[in-house]
This record gives sequence, C-alpha cells and structure tokens, in this order.
Amino acid sequence: MTESLDLATCIGATTNRGNHRSNNEDSLMTRGNLSAVADGMGGHEAGEVASAMCVNTLAAAELFTRSSFEVDSAGEASDDSRGIFKRRRKATSNLNAKIMEILNDIKAVIGEADESIKSAAAMRAGTTLTGAWLVKIGGQNMWIIFNVGDSRTYRLRRDTDQPISEQPTSVSQTPIEGVSLEQITVDHSEVQYLVDTGQITALEALTHPRRNVITRALGTGNYWEPDFWVIPAKKGDRLMMCSDGLSGELSNEYMARVLSTVSHPKDAADVLQAAAIRSGGRDNISVIVADAVEAGSCVNHGCDGDTDGVHAEEPEEGVIDLDNWHTNDLHDPQSAGGRPDGPLAPDEQLPPARPDAD
Repeated sequence: MTESLDLATCIGATTNRGNHRSNNEDSLMTRGNLSAVADGMGGHEAGEVASAMCVNTLAAAELFTRSSFEVDSAGEASDDSRGIFKRRRKATSNLNAKIMEILNDIKAVIGEADESIKSAAAMRAGTTLTGAWLVKIGGQNMWIIFNVGDSRTYRLRRDTDQPISEQPTSVSQTPIEGVSLEQITVDHSEVQYLVDTGQITALEALTHPRRNVITRALGTGNYWEPDFWVIPAKKGDRLMMCSDGLSGELSNEYMARVLSTVSHPKDAADVLQAAAIRSGGRDNISVIVADAVEAGSCVNHGCDGDTDGVHAEEPEEGVIDLDNWHTNDLHDPQSAGGRPDGPLAPDEQLPPARPDAD
C-alpha cells in the first residue's frame, strides 16, 4: 500500500446554554486528532455530569493518544499475477482485521463511560455521544466516526478535492453550487425509526411530538452500543460534530454555506452557534468543526498551536468542575443542587427502560 501524507486536525469548538435553558448539559472535548460532543440528559446537575464524565473518559483513554497503527505485512509471494492478487487480498484482510480491533477498543472505552455514568447517577441520567478520530491505519488516513443517540457528525462535500477557500464570501448568499452537507451518523431516535420505516417523512419528523425521544444513550441502563463509520481521510476534509441544539435550529443548506465559506474552523463554529441562538436557541448548543490538514501546519493557522481550537475560558456559573466533584454529590442535594431523579428539562426524555435492564 502507498504511504499517505501525515495529517492532523485543526479544530474550532464552542458551546452555549442557549436562550431557554438555565444550565448547559452539553460537553465537548478535543484531544490530539479526536473530537467529541456529548448531550446530557437528566435534569439540573445530572445531565451535565453525565456528559462531562463521558468526554473525560474519552480524553483520558490511552488509545486516543496514538496517531497511527501498523498492519501486519502481507508476506512474500511470487511476482506472477496470481501471487500479486493473493498479496493484495492478504493486505486487505489484515487492514480490515486491524480496523475491527480498533473499533472494539473504542467500544470498550465508550463502555467504560457508560458504566461510570450508571454508577454515579444510578441510571437516572444519561448522555448522547458523537465523535470523529483522524488516524492512520496501515499507512492510510481514515476518519473513525462513532455515534450513540441523536448528536450528529456531518461532512462537508464538494465536487472538487480543493480545501476550504481562503477568499471571504458572504454566508447570506444562495446555496453554493457543488457544495452540500452529508449527515454521516444516523439518529437513534423514535422519529428516525418512523422515517426509516416509511411511517412519516423527514419533513414531518422536524415537528413530530416525539422528536426528542432517543432510543440509545449512555448511562441509562438501556441499549447503548455505538454505531461506527470508517471513511478515507484526505487533506482539506471538513467535519462538524454537534448536539441537536444546533442541527434542530439550522437547515442543512445554511450550515453547508457557513462551512464552505468561513475559512477558520473556530470562526465557522462561532458563526453557526450565533445563528442557532438567533434562530431560537431552544436547547443547549455545541459544535466542533475539524479540518484535516498536513501535520504540523496548524500552528500558524490561528489554533492554539496544538491543533486544539477550544480556547480556555473561566467555567460558566453552575458548570460541574470534575476535578473537585465526586459521585456522592449526585445524591446530596446540598452539594449538587437537587437529586438526579428530578424532572427532566422541557421536551427531554430518557430512553424507555427495558425489563431486563441491569
């Protein structure tokens, strides 16, 4: 296999509680080439703990400190056409085996987050999760994308392989020809099931009364296993991860215009968040924009130098500080501000419990 260019991610991220929520239950993280968004559920001081525990578990995992993985050699074979075919088939088999091994390792990390949240919140709080990891496997650059719940990962699609334009363009223009936004992940929600089975249309799903009911989440004791997508990565790729507070307020066409015309990922994330707030901001809003760039080239691109576009700020009032938080806080109204079995935020529901839930 031909060795690919070494890539890294240049990242911009932002989160906001929105116009109507009293606290922010979303959490996000970037570490190296990993980015993830989690949307907590469970009411005040519970949902934000669930989402924070989730992303902190990912951030602490040794797995994501790696940027590349070797694949076993295909071995020697004769130079005739049959030998070349066998060698290529063996190389493909080894690559697929390594990918499956890595996916199982990611699943184990996410499972650790699920167990931690269940233990801390007694299955009265949960969180969604979506993320993207840029990694080289067997010399090939790949995006590994994972999802639990209805937070989403999108990819900007262009007719050409050119990177984001540096020329300023107004995002108020009509849709740009040759540019679209592809939703990679599939929501784990009741309305998505209804759409998939043909009972309602995608347009009807936008206003369906059950649109906020999800069918998978971490920490609830219900089915939680992630879906995975593995797609080739190249220089100039742009991905976006967001909670439903963003995707529920903005159209795909508008998000595509912003992502295709705003050069820096942090600026693009800020523009999208501001637009979602202007559109109503009915939920917490979190967004990460991640660009695939040549490794080492992001230092002078306006990021923090380590390709991390999350700029350090003082924590908002009411945000959980996990460095000083312990699990007893969730069961102590004096320290946590309320029990996790209190009412959920408006229009928010945990997945229904299964009879065989642990």
